[in-house]
Amino acid sequence: MLNVNSDFVLGKIKGICKVNVQNEDPLEFLLKKFFELEVVDGVLTADENGKPALFASPERLTVSKTSFFGVNAYLKKAIQKYRFSKLCVVGPSCILDGLNKTQYYGIGCNWVKTAVALKVGIVCVGTPVGEGEEVEVMDLTGKRDKVLEYRFTPSGFKALTREGEIEIPLSVHHSYVNSACKYCFNLSAKGADISYIRNGKYGIFIVRSERGWKTLWLVQRSFPEECSVELIGREDIAYVEKILKEKVLLNVDSSLERFESGFPEPKWNTNRFAKLYRIWNTLEDSNIEEVF
Repeated sequence: MLNVNSDFVLGKIKGICKVNVQNEDPLEFLLKKFFELEVVDGVLTADENGKPALFASPERLTVSKTSFFGVNAYLKKAIQKYRFSKLCVVGPSCILDGLNKTQYYGIGCNWVKTAVALKVGIVCVGTPVGEGEEVEVMDLTGKRDKVLEYRFTPSGFKALTREGEIEIPLSVHHSYVNSACKYCFNLSAKGADISYIRNGKYGIFIVRSERGWKTLWLVQRSFPEECSVELIGREDIAYVEKILKEKVLLNVDSSLERFESGFPEPKWNTNRFAKLYRIWNTLEDSNIEEVF
């Protein structure tokens, strides 16, 4: 049967760092320090309200803890109108996949190839749209409440609301996320320089490139009294891998259901679909394992 292994879920890893910061979101702290070190001259992301935003300085910089829809719509404006030449793009895999296609696969214009200095991915298991977040909370607790932050914790996937922290079963979350999130197999933002995992206590950063190593090292060297950076192993994020694997399997089921029903499928071609379908539904007695 299908083997969803660690490399497929987490991607290539150069290192994993735990970052502790006092009284500030670790991701926002690093982004502000990137400005101070002149690693970047602009940040394109979604702000604390989940709206696409361009930041040219660190003073008002905030990053969404829930949704990132529409961020890439500002990419052309950031580079052609505001002339950012060292842009940092922050978002989940759907944002970065679109950016990578524009940079490396000739889809779109050439002006983004050299203007992006850093890509920071958000590890994500899908985001509800509209009032989906509040309705999901009501489904689980009986009361509507706003989601302030999604977290990966050793005891499961959780949401911080105004009433407190609640655990969200992925089978429930899968029903409320945006349609495209049900067919995504890149939950850990493998196309980034650094992937960020929120766990509510400290920041966990998966470093994927030399550029990612350099920027984290610069912050650690330049601001040793303001933050601590500690190397950790894959076993320390085993709970994150477990959560991601569970969501990947739900996404596989959704994809195969669309295939059986004859509906169009985003991101997949017919050959790849048929291959996955054949292996997933095999009735043979032999142990067939294949990584997708």
